[in-house]
Amino acid sequence: MTLRFADGLPVLGYREIDGRTLAFAWAWHEPTLRLTFTEHTPPLLGHVTHLDCLPRLAAAPDNLAWLNQDDPARTRAVLDRAIDLWRRKDQIFRDRNG
Repeated sequence: MTLRFADGLPVLGYREIDGRTLAFAWAWHEPTLRLTFTEHTPPLLGHVTHLDCLPRLAAAPDNLAWLNQDDPARTRAVLDRAIDLWRRKDQIFRDRNG
């Protein structure tokens, strides 16, 4: 498998939520994942920070409405996927780099 990059950051994984595909890219050496839409604009959804202790979602102002619009499950789905990818990042890099 090949490691993919988004804006110079390695993408750990993707997740489709309510018809939109999100890319989860690791901000090197930080317990943070940058979240972007793969096909929609504005592309930046936000960041999940503090993945080494108590994860928090910091939404970009332009996409805050999408996260909070009628369905709090969207935020939960984003956080769950980010936490899962963070816990498995070492395995992901081993699998993708051989």
